Amino acid sequence: MMSPEEMLRTFPDQLEWEEFDLDPSSFGRVIFCGMGGSGIVGDIAVRWMEHRGSSVPAVSYRGYGLPPWAGEGDLVVCTSYSGNTEETVSNFLTAVERGATVIAISSGGKLRELSQQHGTRHIEIPGGFAPRYALGFMLSKLLSLLNIDRGELEEARENLRSSLEECARQGEEIARRLYGYVPVMYATPLTEVCAFRWKTQINENSKTQAYFAVLPEMHHNEVVGLDNAQIRSKCAFILMQDAGDHERVLRRVDITADLLRDLGVVPLRLSGKGNSYLSRLLHLIFTGDWASYHLALKYGFDPLPVKIIDYIKGELSKG
Repeated sequence: MMSPEEMLRTFPDQLEWEEFDLDPSSFGRVIFCGMGGSGIVGDIAVRWMEHRGSSVPAVSYRGYGLPPWAGEGDLVVCTSYSGNTEETVSNFLTAVERGATVIAISSGGKLRELSQQHGTRHIEIPGGFAPRYALGFMLSKLLSLLNIDRGELEEARENLRSSLEECARQGEEIARRLYGYVPVMYATPLTEVCAFRWKTQINENSKTQAYFAVLPEMHHNEVVGLDNAQIRSKCAFILMQDAGDHERVLRRVDITADLLRDLGVVPLRLSGKGNSYLSRLLHLIFTGDWASYHLALKYGFDPLPVKIIDYIKGELSKG
């Protein structure tokens, strides 16, 4: 297996457009199933569909089985890098049982076997990566299924290629600011998926707790917690926003930044770079991936092992 840095550097090249004979608009709903590093692709797809004005309701589902309303007439896409994720295998079997159209994305494993057994479509991706380092492979297959314009995906890829060293350097600078603190990301609706990705990458790569909240909802609860100076002083705050966010949400970002500064906190404000929403989203995610990598090194951790997750899987395998 490649080193974490080597895998990180392949992210732009993982984004490859492919043509599929599928019309997403022919389904009543689309349900994206996946967990962990494989589940984030569904989150991105849902936000991307909403942003482009899709009329087909779409949800990202994490857990066993499927929502009670899901079934015939719906498209269920099950993504698991290994193909063996317990919850995603459960999603697949439930979807088949209910008569939904099922598509699986994996590098092999049980999902490939089940797809062959039930005669459903399986889309294979390259193996040899830790799942969270294979985001580009899974996401480009999923967006291609959803009929993304080839130019949009390739523009996002070129944007990442040209920004690679910049993202790596910025990630290292951010890691220095986060070191010794609990990272707290405050996001907007269009950057929520980025904040979630940052949190989970810091959890897995940096072996560190991290949290996020989203505007405007956090202005009705989260902000009151800032009154506690003892806890506030242990946190490093990052504000994320996108140029396409609602103007009132962007005003709330400014207010939040002013509020933090009044409390003696200097937040880091970030937004992705790029001509399209997808390009900006992936740019911000890529920067966070690098930040989590460098933060792991500062704490003296190898970013790859996830011993606690492996322990949990071992316990579950006992029944």
